[in-house]
Amino acid sequence: MDKKSKQVLEQALKYKWELWLKRNFYAFMMSLLAGSSSKKAFKKIGLNGWELKSFIFTEGHWFWSDEVFDDIIPTLKNWLRFHRIHEISDSLEIFYQKSHTRITSLIKDKKMPLKNKLLILDDIFHKTGSYIWSAHMLEHVLWKEMKLKTTKYISTDIDKYIGDAAYPDKKNALELMEDEMRAGVDLKIIRKKYSWMRARDGFARPYSLQELKEHKAHLKKHKIHIYPDIPKPLISIYKEARELVYLRTRRTDVFYELIFLSRPILKEAAKKYGLSFQNLKYYQFSDLISGKLKKYSSNMSCIDYKGEVCMLDGNIFAKKDATEAVSEVKGMTAQLGCVKGTAKVVLSVKEVSKVQKGDILVTYMTSPDFLQAMKKAAAFVTNEGGLTCHAAIIARELKTPCIIGTKIATKVIKDGDLIEVDANKGIVKILKR
Repeated sequence: MDKKSKQVLEQALKYKWELWLKRNFYAFMMSLLAGSSSKKAFKKIGLNGWELKSFIFTEGHWFWSDEVFDDIIPTLKNWLRFHRIHEISDSLEIFYQKSHTRITSLIKDKKMPLKNKLLILDDIFHKTGSYIWSAHMLEHVLWKEMKLKTTKYISTDIDKYIGDAAYPDKKNALELMEDEMRAGVDLKIIRKKYSWMRARDGFARPYSLQELKEHKAHLKKHKIHIYPDIPKPLISIYKEARELVYLRTRRTDVFYELIFLSRPILKEAAKKYGLSFQNLKYYQFSDLISGKLKKYSSNMSCIDYKGEVCMLDGNIFAKKDATEAVSEVKGMTAQLGCVKGTAKVVLSVKEVSKVQKGDILVTYMTSPDFLQAMKKAAAFVTNEGGLTCHAAIIARELKTPCIIGTKIATKVIKDGDLIEVDANKGIVKILKR
């Protein structure tokens, strides 16, 4: 490890960190997010003064630091005094349209050198990364304030109330795709427009026509969300919350769609260096530009401190795993109910087909490509998530018992375990292994 990397690591490790999110990212994807949370990066998308001082990603896991996120609260509270979240959503939409057009033109341009194309993509992807961080930062500020204010007016089922009241009033890509299916749009057209939704790690294959046929076959009649009555003093904050929930989904949709759209250029880069497209995931994007390639393993770590980045192989934390003897886990209730069933632990989209009717879906988090499994499952249990995450929204829509944010469910629960999901209490019990 060079001197600069040591300094970055030392500064980052001054904060306290805890396990946060699981993502199947490697050097390629992390290199697109690294540096995108600095003041310089946020300034490029019009968010002057914003900065997330540090982040740590190691062996497929993001880590969270209250100290790091608490540090941004004054800046964001001041921003929210004069601005609205829809300004970021609107800015993202303009950025998406311009970037989509730009990438499409790059693919058609046979004269521009590959290096120049990669430099343009690098700028686009890093700006998208800044939009991704903006939602996490706003969520940290807004959710605390919203829960505090809501308790003054709502006395029972506060978490459910927040989830229902903050349900977005704008449609995401999945909902738009399903609307087109219901309208009878040709599936070949839908596949061309939405197949990227399955490739949410940058390298997974897109939806097949058969998968879309099955998705359409299981579609239910669209339900209009019924919002609870919102006390007048809370209307403003819930308007912001709905916009934030929409932004949280839209920003990642934009990220993955633009990466998917760029595949012809990325495949050209892979060919130049004698690599398969899939093997690109083990290299930093900047290496493709410089020509100085260094391969990282699947258990790489990425540490960012004030925009300075350290990437290395291996876990930077000492491993501690004392989950074997645990017989129950706790989390937040997203949808009430109590059921027993066979656990199916799904660690990637490749495994969703093993969920059968009546099984209990246990996973890190859900995304649109989990939907068919979710419609079969008797309950959902996730490691991650908040009251307006994908799993929570679908659970309320389907009236399926759901416990989110357990952190360790996928480590404790094994395939085939008989478990009880008591979403009335927020507890998952392992009845029989």
